[in-house]
Amino acid sequence: MRRIGLIAIWQHGNDEMAMVKGVRWLMLLLTLVACLLLGLAMGEQWINPLCADSPMDKMILWDLRFPRLLTAFAVGGMLALAGGWFQVLLGNPLAEPYVLGVAGSASAGAVTGLMFVPESAWVMSAGAFIGAWVGIVVVLFFSRLGSNRMLLAGVVLAAFWSALLALLLALLPEQGLYRAFSWMMGDLSHSDLPVSLLLLVWTIALLAGLALSGSLDRLLLGERHAKALGVNVKQLRQRLLLLASAVTAVAVTAAGTIGFVGLVIPHLMRLLFGSLHRAVLPASAIGGGLLLVLADSAARTVIAPAELPVGILTAIIGVPVFLYLLVRRS
Repeated sequence: MRRIGLIAIWQHGNDEMAMVKGVRWLMLLLTLVACLLLGLAMGEQWINPLCADSPMDKMILWDLRFPRLLTAFAVGGMLALAGGWFQVLLGNPLAEPYVLGVAGSASAGAVTGLMFVPESAWVMSAGAFIGAWVGIVVVLFFSRLGSNRMLLAGVVLAAFWSALLALLLALLPEQGLYRAFSWMMGDLSHSDLPVSLLLLVWTIALLAGLALSGSLDRLLLGERHAKALGVNVKQLRQRLLLLASAVTAVAVTAAGTIGFVGLVIPHLMRLLFGSLHRAVLPASAIGGGLLLVLADSAARTVIAPAELPVGILTAIIGVPVFLYLLVRRS
């Protein structure tokens, strides 16, 4: 009888936890919808998206603001997914998408493009994408040394890319400096990548992450336990590194370097939904998009008609949230 009672208590606890998580999922989705509606309304001219009648208001809402909101959602979700993967890959809770220097190499590539065509956003984006992949190839070479040495190599490479970037900025024509600094602090206003492409990459990244979620859960137990449970750790690390780096490259190409999304959101989602990656990854993909939608909407509004770099606002939002999570976990 006692054993039956304990089983009943355990099942009741599981049912309560499932209900709590279901409510949290509902709140996350409702918050996303509210942020999208708020983002449509915010700007130099406030427009109610539920009762916009004039052709000008409809054009502003659906031709200008809505594609930018979808871009922010996709980029934020990709950064959060990449941050969660890097934290598992490197076994470091402070890991984020730029930890291995991909952002630095992308920035160097973007500024190199501006040196040739200072006024072209397309050339800057192409340079950023090429630069990001140069950084990825270099990191893949060092990935054979193990996660700890790969992390050290990433830190050193980040310093190298920063030095190279400083040199390129010193040589950059004056007309390209504003565009370069704006992009380096995070800028969604000049994204040239199609929204459909970004949403497709977001979807593929999420599905790939879910396919690897069971192996990621085992890897959290430690490399030795993961091997005992049948995980090919070396192959998994290579796939994670390539996947996370590729997703980061696309996000950086679209919007520049936007910090704290990939660091804070995975920790927050683990706190809300537990450590199993089949829940953490989709929650991070949605939560990262939600955070960047909110930050970009504020960036367009705070000093309208001018805009703040969205990376500044993600840092302002992310720092206190991360410090709160540290206090909560301690």
